[in-house]
Amino acid sequence: MKMSLRQLALTAACLLTSQVASAHISLDLAGTHKSRYGFEMKKGPCGRLDGARGTNIYTYKPGETIKVAITEFVPHPGYFRIAFDPNGDAGFMNPRTVLPINRECMQDPADHCGATDFYNNSTVLLDNLEPHQGNILGRNYSWDVKLPDVECDNCTLQVIQIMTDPYPIHAPYDPAYTSEDIYYQCIDMVLKK
Repeated sequence: MKMSLRQLALTAACLLTSQVASAHISLDLAGTHKSRYGFEMKKGPCGRLDGARGTNIYTYKPGETIKVAITEFVPHPGYFRIAFDPNGDAGFMNPRTVLPINRECMQDPADHCGATDFYNNSTVLLDNLEPHQGNILGRNYSWDVKLPDVECDNCTLQVIQIMTDPYPIHAPYDPAYTSEDIYYQCIDMVLKK
């Protein structure tokens, strides 16, 4: 069976739309970098549990300031965080607690709710970026990120989206890497003079 050009274009659009609809956030479609695992982003620290370094590796100078952009396709209330690990991705850590934008803390001991845990370890470069209510579909965000002044050949820049939706969409918040309240994207890098 032969497909017309219109049918082929419609099929391609449907496939792209289904990828984007499952994406929530995307480095790839924002245009500055390719993420380690594309549209995989549900498991920490980089989108896939026990994952390996990707094939898109960016080389920068130590201390250089770069532009990092992300597109949020499924709007959620919350904020973003950017972290950097000079030796892979084992140093990344989720916030231990969050204070939701639009819900009260649950009376559930499993809810790690309270004063928001910003900059909770040395890998975090920028935190509480763009706190928002999540009402704009397909919004682009970009930040100037100053990279650490170190040389490394196995560096990773992590961008996470922390979502603070009310129950039952999200919550109680769980800081484990299997949390449904965080989406993960990573950029593999080399920093050298």
